[in-house]
Formats: sequence, structure tokens, C-alpha cells
Amino acid sequence: MAEDKEESLDSRPLQEQAEAITRETSVGEALGRVGISACVVNEEAELLEVTESMAANLGTHTAAVVDAEERLVGVIPMHLLLAELFLHVAPEEFLVGLRAFENIEEFGKISRARKAKELMQPPIFLTREDSARDAFIRMHENKLDSLPVVDEEMRVVACLSRLQLVRLWLHKHRKWAERGPGQKPRQKGSTEGGG
Repeated sequence: MAEDKEESLDSRPLQEQAEAITRETSVGEALGRVGISACVVNEEAELLEVTESMAANLGTHTAAVVDAEERLVGVIPMHLLLAELFLHVAPEEFLVGLRAFENIEEFGKISRARKAKELMQPPIFLTREDSARDAFIRMHENKLDSLPVVDEEMRVVACLSRLQLVRLWLHKHRKWAERGPGQKPRQKGSTEGGG
């Protein structure tokens, strides 16, 4: 079955081959290339603690909010945390954007939040088995720059960012370009590093 997939890929133009491989690459493989630490906070954490944790985890733009059993219960995007922090610094910016109902609802949530659970959004996450395509779609649809990666028990094990997806895309395209048209992909037993 895998050989059939490789043969059908070889019949496509080189650019399409690289795009197909990128689309089918797993989140686990993407994480293996350049891992970044997840920003994990408890749902009872004060927003100052969430801010400190996010600032300490460079490259992470989404805080994973967990319950007492350390299971993912929500996420806090950087833009939402930043809005809460600057609500009193630049309130006029919030007032200008309050025309739409969802903006009024978000403004209310931001202005009342004191703990992570009060600011968080529903949990949006990936598993190691999800594809790079799945990761891109979830980030794009939810306007998030990074997503927590969870195990079977919903415990956060890593974080995948848009920058990692860019690096994965570059790696795959360079690899396929180096192969040249008509060359077979390396076998799984190759000594090339996980990517």
C-alpha cells in the first residue's frame, strides 16, 4: 500500500509531490523536527501567572488551560490575553470595535476575567496522529498561532506553532527538490533524521 502511494506521488510534478507529502506528514513528525515547550496553566491560575507563563515560553502563542487532573479544558490565545492586559491602557480601542455582537461579548468576558478559566476559550488541540493539513486548518479556522498537542487522556504533551509548520513545509520541499524528478523516495530504513 505504501509503495502504491509512493508510485502515484512519483507520477505527479515535483511541486505536487512535496505538497502531498507535507499534507500527509503527521504532527508527531513535525514536532520531532523542532519541538517547543507548551505553555500550560491551571484553570484556577490568576491572569498574572498566565502572563508570566506565556512570557516564559517563547514561540508559544496559546496557553493550554488544564484542570486539577492536568487534562486540557480550554485555551487562551495570546491576542485575548494581550487584550485583557491592555484593556485599561487603551480602552478607546475596545470601544471603537464594539459594533458587532461577538465583540461586545468578548469585551464583557475580557473585562470580568481574573482567572484562566474566565478568559479561556473551548479546547482546540491536536494529537500526534493528526496531519499537518489538520493542524493548519485548525489554526486558520480558529485564528490561533499555536495549538496544544494532547495524548489519549487529554494531557498536554507539546505545542505546535505556525512557525513549525513553515519549517516543516520548507524541509519537505527542499528534500523533494534535492531528489530531482523521477528519483525514488528513500526507504524507511534511511539514516536521515526524523522528518
